[in-house]
Formats: sequence, structure tokens, C-alpha cells
Amino acid sequence: MKLFKIYLRKISITIYLFVFLVGCSSTRFIYSLADEFIQDEITYFLNLDEDDEVFLTQQISAMVEWHRIYMLPNYAKYITYISDKLEVKQYGLADITEIFENGKFLIDETVSGLIPYVAQFLVMHNTPKNIKFIEKKMFERHKNRLTELSQPAGQLYKKRLERLKSNFERFLGKLSDKQVILLEAYVKETKGNAKIRLLNLTERQKVFVSFLDTKPSEVELTTYLNKLLLNGHEITNPTYRIFQETSRKRFQQLILDILTKTSITQRNIMIEKLRKYANDFKAVSSLN
Repeated sequence: MKLFKIYLRKISITIYLFVFLVGCSSTRFIYSLADEFIQDEITYFLNLDEDDEVFLTQQISAMVEWHRIYMLPNYAKYITYISDKLEVKQYGLADITEIFENGKFLIDETVSGLIPYVAQFLVMHNTPKNIKFIEKKMFERHKNRLTELSQPAGQLYKKRLERLKSNFERFLGKLSDKQVILLEAYVKETKGNAKIRLLNLTERQKVFVSFLDTKPSEVELTTYLNKLLLNGHEITNPTYRIFQETSRKRFQQLILDILTKTSITQRNIMIEKLRKYANDFKAVSSLN
């Protein structure tokens, strides 16, 4: 599950104004690395033999191909829609909310489309030995992430602020002092969120492993993964939904506040870059 979520974050996080999270400026380059990246992650979590590697390569290629053909054109339309709104200065709260809602729909569609590939592969490797191996690797990742989050508060604040600032400036150019102040306030308000998300991820991983222990069929695993990834709070912690909604609204407000304070130059830079990504998506989706 962790490796699947990492893949989605690397590829389809673009939906949520991917500008803030993707560190590479070339969509084509990202796609050229997708197969290798996913394979590296899966082989980290699963102990595979040579035959498994062959099937895995085929499965990953099918996943990326599906995503390229069926989802990238939709991403292009979505991002073009955003750039059109920016061009006519339509970025009020209702506009930002609509953009996020449409983005969530695309993410859900992406997840639902990719899960069958994941379920087919996992059900073939659902043995006690493999489950133990997955648990071990999940624990290693959890431990490493917890170590990162246990750094001094001031250090965490500085790193997160610089990362957020860098991501915004990638699409807006140099931020104004007022925009930086907005980021500083946001980082302070959300300083404990990363640990909450890590705790939630850990709980979802636990129930996922427990479900694997029941030896589900491919259909059962597909259904379960859909619920766990799209509405996991219903399985682990219903109150987490409140945290998700609060976080989403806070980030939406940050986007609104930043855009409200954009200069004409910044807005033009963002529009140009979004249109470039939309064109890249169209080009990649039409490759043979």
C-alpha cells in the first residue's frame, strides 16, 4: 500500500496544483523514470525472485500505459481549466474549492484505475513469508520518517518553510514579503500535521497487513484497497476525516491568500507554466 501511494503521489499529485510538490520541471522526464521508480519501490517492499521481476515489469508497464492514455488527457484539461481561470482572475474561495473538488475526483479516478493492477500482483505474493517481509520494510520506513520528524522544532520549521517557499516560487517566481509571511503563518499553524499523518498511515498499514493475513481473493483485495485508499478513515479512525477536511480548507485558504497577493508578472509566470504542463501531458499521452 505504501509503495502504491508513493507512486500516486509522484505521478497524480500534479492534480492538486502539482506545482507545489513535484520537484522536476519536465513531465516527459518524470514519465521516462516512472517504470524504474515504481519497480525500485516495489522490490524494496517485496522479496521477489527472477520470475516475479519479469511479471512485475510487465505489470508496471501496463499501469503506466493505462495512466498515460486514460488519465493524462484529463489532467491536461484540468490544468488548462485552472490556467484559464487564472487568466481572467477567477480565483475566489468558490473557485479554489471547485478546483480542489475536481482534483479529488481525478485522484479518486486514478486510484480506482490503478488498484486492480496492484491487487493482481499482491494476491500472487500473499504468503506468510512475504507478509512478514512487508511488515519489516514498513517498520523501517516508519522508523526513518519518525527520526526525521523528531528533529528540533526550529530545524523542522526552517526546512518546511524553505521547501514550501521553493515550491511556490517554482511557479510564481520570487515571492513578496507579504507572501512569505503567509507561508510562515501556515507552517506554524500546521507544525504537528506531519506526525498525525504518519500515525494515520501506520494504522492503515497495520489493518492492510491484517487483511492480507485473511488470504483475500483478487476481487476482495481490490475492493478493500479502494476503500482503504479513498476512505480509509472509515476503517481505521472516523475522526481523521475531520483532520483531512480542516487541512484541506486551511491549504485552500493559503492558496487563495497567496493568489490574492500575486503580481501581474507572477500570475503570467504561473499561467505560462501550467499551460506548458498541460501541453506536455497531451504530448506524452499521444506517444505511441
